[in-house]
Amino acid sequence: MNRGFTLIELLVTLALVVLLSTLAVPGFNSMISTNRLAADYNEILASLHYARSEAAKRRKDVTADVSSDASGAWIVSVTYQPDASSAVETLKVREARDGRVSLSGLNEVVFNSLGRRESCSADPCTLSVQLGGDSHSLEVYPTGNIN
Repeated sequence: MNRGFTLIELLVTLALVVLLSTLAVPGFNSMISTNRLAADYNEILASLHYARSEAAKRRKDVTADVSSDASGAWIVSVTYQPDASSAVETLKVREARDGRVSLSGLNEVVFNSLGRRESCSADPCTLSVQLGGDSHSLEVYPTGNIN
């Protein structure tokens, strides 16, 4: 008694696997792109919330500087100056993994000792996070709320 698969059965199975993977790959790439954008957006949002909470905790102005390096990757640096005679201290630095996600708008926002927005470099204080055709926007309101 012979057991196993015939060559025709193996070729049909292989053809079905190739067809299904051809249909799945574009959807998978889109999912990866969406997740990368969401992860970077959340990282920047968390850094801005951190800057606001540190300003209220320390009772000093805290600055969140959002910029891009030479490769186009974003960097968020949270700093404060303990007093007028002290040097500026860096509290937190977050960087993108690569330059795929781009930013436009807001470059710097300062939170005062009450956690309110003291100033910002754009009017309105909006930061747009983009990847391909998708984008998310962050808005920093005068009350310090970030949405």
